[in-house]
Amino acid sequence: MLNWRRYLVLAVLYLAAFLLQYGVLSNLGWGVFCPQLLLFFPVFAGVLRGSLSGLAHGLFCGLLQDLIIGRFVGLNFLVWGLTGFLCGLFTKGLFKENYFIALLSVFVVHAANCLLYALLAGILSGAFFSMTYISKIILGGALVNCFLAPVIYVPVYRSLLYGWLRPLTKKT
Repeated sequence: MLNWRRYLVLAVLYLAAFLLQYGVLSNLGWGVFCPQLLLFFPVFAGVLRGSLSGLAHGLFCGLLQDLIIGRFVGLNFLVWGLTGFLCGLFTKGLFKENYFIALLSVFVVHAANCLLYALLAGILSGAFFSMTYISKIILGGALVNCFLAPVIYVPVYRSLLYGWLRPLTKKT
């Protein structure tokens, strides 16, 4: 049995994050300090629901990024899916109520996402980014995303336990 309310809420959240990230925040001229709101979906899905959920959300977010800003179609799809899967795999046995786990996961996934994208884009194009440029992107984005991670994690975690994002339980 499908939980339509849950999927509707997820669709609205994806749409809001997508429009905020690419319609408003990217046009403010913040450069590397622009938060990546779509990053929170695969990270929190991986941390709270497991590696397959992190993979599914990562693939969807990567596809959205490829459709909008993808220079190499399929590269974001691959990178985001892999980082969402690995986030779920490495946080499997951790204490989910600890907000530091969410903060650390966002930092590590953001760094891995940027490094893996830069490496694969460099291999495909033959022009590699400098480590100074990559470190500016990682540190600038990580500062903003790590600041937002606990603020977003608390409502998502509570909604997964008690609210609209809670999976349906089978009645026996």
